[in-house]
Amino acid sequence: MKLICETCVVNRSGPPSGGKRAFQKTVLAVGNDKKSSSSSEEPVIMLITNSNKSGTRYGLRKNVGKIFTRFLAEGKATISFQIPEHDVQIKSEVVQLTGFLKVLRAVLTGAGVDGPDGGAKLSCLSMVNKKTSAVLAASNKVLATKCVIKSRGEYPLKGFSRNLVSLQISDIKLCRFDPQILLLKSLRVLNLSNNCIEKIPQALGQMRLVEVDLSGNALQNHAWEWLREPAIQSSLQSLNISSNNLTYFPSSLIYCRVLVRLDIQMNHLQKLPFAVWKMSRLRFLNLARNQLASVPESMTRMKLDQLDLSENKLSQDASTVPDLRIPALPGQMPALWEMAARVVVARKIHYAPGIIPFLLVEIMNRTPICGCGLLCFTSRVYERAKVVRLNCQHLIMDSNHVVYADAVFCSQRCSTRQ
Repeated sequence: MKLICETCVVNRSGPPSGGKRAFQKTVLAVGNDKKSSSSSEEPVIMLITNSNKSGTRYGLRKNVGKIFTRFLAEGKATISFQIPEHDVQIKSEVVQLTGFLKVLRAVLTGAGVDGPDGGAKLSCLSMVNKKTSAVLAASNKVLATKCVIKSRGEYPLKGFSRNLVSLQISDIKLCRFDPQILLLKSLRVLNLSNNCIEKIPQALGQMRLVEVDLSGNALQNHAWEWLREPAIQSSLQSLNISSNNLTYFPSSLIYCRVLVRLDIQMNHLQKLPFAVWKMSRLRFLNLARNQLASVPESMTRMKLDQLDLSENKLSQDASTVPDLRIPALPGQMPALWEMAARVVVARKIHYAPGIIPFLLVEIMNRTPICGCGLLCFTSRVYERAKVVRLNCQHLIMDSNHVVYADAVFCSQRCSTRQ
């Protein structure tokens, strides 16, 4: 049996080596040694690497001191040999490593490979250099952590390597999200740009992806429910959804609490939600080539390193002077929960679905906020009410544009301070 893995050999009799040990891509094989001088067949483990293609043989009969499997659930194990005094540390896929150790245990106990009757025999280990090179080439594909696919001919027929950390599938007119991607538990970077995908499964939100590129697809009617999963909300740092014919800003984005970079250019956005200010860690926001005529006043609460508003509809020619007079409604008192919600937001008290009902969290996140910091549950939204100055280090705009803001006012006093 062969196991494609990564190994590190530690010599117990030698001096301890400081620093981090380096793992090598390896093929481990269990079988009988054809080169043994004795008439009986000797079971051995052969360790084959790129630097040692002839392989290193370790005898198994009365030579294995201990097998450490404490971290088997993480795909890690260690085989300790007596002669020579080597510890072979192994890292591999959990299922394959478990199967390999079962075969090894059967050999050590003399039970055979297929069962207690010992009917099956181990194959002889006589590796020719050409065959070794082929096995090592296959191991490089299995152990690869990065995969780039830019044509249909490059698409793997036998599935993706479970060790992938970065996967790019671009420009192949992919119409459906491949469910095999959901099996890649180590995946952190996913690029599906320039395809024809119309829907992303909610299960994608259960993966701890750091960077996702979905630009150049057809997600204009997508519900974006996968962004509501706790795993993706706590890991996603970069998202590109440009060129998807979006007519609205996906409201689920406000729950991505560690998102640093958002690229949503070349769409058809006409408005941004007031809740965009809840994305407190966002630093790079690209809104170029949309149809924005204004931004919400709540964006003045954000601290951005770069904001791109070029090629939008922020022209001064279309500016209007709204009627900011607020009709007085004597005797009307807000509800108790509204007063409590205003205090929580104004004093920056932490709230989450586990603390208060989810419906109330939704209302508090999506309710427009006055410039003084109070939530306005019933106030009118005045479009292009004022020109604002955003807290941004690098603001990219057209030369004849200014940043108009949509605003709400909690009282007559706030409306006169604009």
